[in-house]
Formats: sequence, structure tokens, C-alpha cells
Amino acid sequence: ENNEENNEETNVENKDDDIEMEFELEEVNIENPTEKLSGGEANKDYNEEVKEEVREDVKEDVKEEVKENVKENVKEEVKEEVKEESKEELKEELKEEVREKKEMKKEEVKEEALEPAGEENNEIAYDLAREFEERIKEVIVKRAINKVDEGSNVLNRVSGNPIIEMRVLASRFSNPEEALDLDAFLIQEFMHAKDMVDPEFDYEDAFIPGNPSVKNLITSRFRLLWNMYVDSRLARIGVVSVLPKEARFREFDNFYRKVPDKQRRGIFEGIWVTDKFTHEELLSMATDLDTLMSKYVDPGEISEDERDFIHLQGSPCPLCKFPTYNWVDDPESICDEMVLEAIQIDFPDWESKDGGCDRCIEVYELRAGVG
Repeated sequence: ENNEENNEETNVENKDDDIEMEFELEEVNIENPTEKLSGGEANKDYNEEVKEEVREDVKEDVKEEVKENVKENVKEEVKEEVKEESKEELKEELKEEVREKKEMKKEEVKEEALEPAGEENNEIAYDLAREFEERIKEVIVKRAINKVDEGSNVLNRVSGNPIIEMRVLASRFSNPEEALDLDAFLIQEFMHAKDMVDPEFDYEDAFIPGNPSVKNLITSRFRLLWNMYVDSRLARIGVVSVLPKEARFREFDNFYRKVPDKQRRGIFEGIWVTDKFTHEELLSMATDLDTLMSKYVDPGEISEDERDFIHLQGSPCPLCKFPTYNWVDDPESICDEMVLEAIQIDFPDWESKDGGCDRCIEVYELRAGVG
């Protein structure tokens, strides 16, 4: 019994001690309430420090990214600026090059001129001035569709109030290279207009017989001869034309290459030095080769037989009537007699000297069974 009582007393004392310790702890907590929060605030401070470090890192990354973007944008802007500057420089170089070419062309024409300028002050004098200008009532400029459409015409020639209608490509005003040739082009077309109102030239809208291909061929030859007549007059007074003399000869050579070399050059030079032509003369020479050759080729230089075998490029074949560029000038010299007979059955008036296109001769060779 005594032991049990002692144990009970000991338990009571322990309980009292626990109560006192709890009470003391509560008092400590009440007196120092911040002790429980000190660990959370430390975490908060640490988080702020980490955030600040991360913010600095992100800021540096963003700065680098923005810097790269700005560099790219600036690079593109600089590229565009350089491109524009390069374009302007190239344009200036092209203009300068064209100016030099034009000056060289002018010098070439001056050397070709057969007579020097007549003015004492070395100014070029030609009769396109007041006498011609006072006769023109109006000049109308229209847009040409293509190169072939370019040119001039004079309206109301008979009524006494002529109007010049000029058709010009728009590119002659926008393209620097073509713009520098605009003066020469306009001078040439005004020369055509001057001829149209000149009573001595006696221009008229003539009817050209034949099928469309023949009409186109004659028109092309007539335009060439008329341009030669204009160029030669401008060259004699030292005015630059659209084409220099040798360039015009190459064009002439292409139309009349079947004429022997010596006679072909003689015809060209003869036209170049002729002072006066009429519209009828130019059209006759463009239509008929005999008219052209009889005017500028001496009878002894080429025989009648040789002249008969000259077939011009683009002239119609006497058999199929189509424009011909590959002629068989003398079929009798290369074809069997049966071929010639087959042709004459279909074309009784045809002779070997009339020639034919290579396609027609080939067809008749097949018909005759010798192809």
C-alpha cells in the first residue's frame, strides 16, 4: 500500500511538472510571437533574391534578342538604301554610256556628210524651220502600239490646213536609252511630214496592187528607200539620223541580197547621193526591180539574162504566189526535164528564168516521180 501511494504521488508531481512546462512554453510564445514566423520570412527574402537574379538574367536575354532584331531590321533598311543608291548609280552610268554612243554616232554621221554646213557660225541650217512650220496647223502625238505602228502622217493636206499626226512608243519617254534617240526619231518623222506637204515630192496615197503579202513587201521596200532618202539629206547637213549610213546599207543589203555585190553597192550609193526624189519614183523602184536597176546600174555591167535570174528575198513565187526566201533561181539547171514539163502543164507561161520556191520545185519533182 505504501508503494502504491508513493507511485500515485510521483505521477501527480510529473503531471504538475508537464503542466508547468506547457504553461511556460505558452508564455514564451506569447512573449515572442515572431519566433514561429522567422523561418517563412527568410524564405520570402530568399525568393526575392532569386527573383531579382532571374529578372537580371531574363533582362539580359531580352536585350540580346531585341538587339538581334534591331540589327536585322537595320540591315534590311540599309540593304534597301544600298539597292536604291546602286540603281541610281547604274542609271547614271547607263545614261553616260548612251550619251557617249550618241556622240560617237554623231561624229560618224558628220564624217559621212558629203557637204559641210553652210552657216558661218557653224550652226546647222536646214529648211525645216519657218517655211515648213508656218504651213502646219497642228501636231497631234498619239501612243504607238508597237515599233511597226510608229510613224507620222499628214492629214488635211489638200485643204491647206495640214495636221501632223505622230505615233510614238511610250517607252521612248521612260527608257533612258530610247529617250536619247527620241530627237533623231522626231527629226526623221518631221522630214517625212515635210516631204508629204512638199509639192515637188508630190506625195499621194497610192494603191498598191497584189495580195497582202506582196503589198507588205512593197511597203517595206518603199519605207526603206524613203528612209534612205531622208538619212542622206540629213547626213549632208550634219544632222544625226536614226541609223548611220552603214547600218542603213545592212538593211538595204537584206532586201536586195540577190543582186550581185558590186551592183548592189552601186545602187545604194546612187540613191544616197541623189538630191531629189518624188513619191512616184520611190514607189516605182520599190515595186519593180528593173526600174531600180535601170536607174543605177550601167547596161554593160550585167546582162539581161543575168538580170532575169535575180529573184529578191520575199518576192512571191510564180507558182504558189507565197513570199519566197529560198529561191531556186534556175530550175532547168538542176531539175529533170519531166519536172519542167509538169510545171508547164499547170503554168503554160512559166519559164525556167522565172524560178520558184524550193517547196514548189520539190512538189513537182515528186509528181514527176524523180524526187
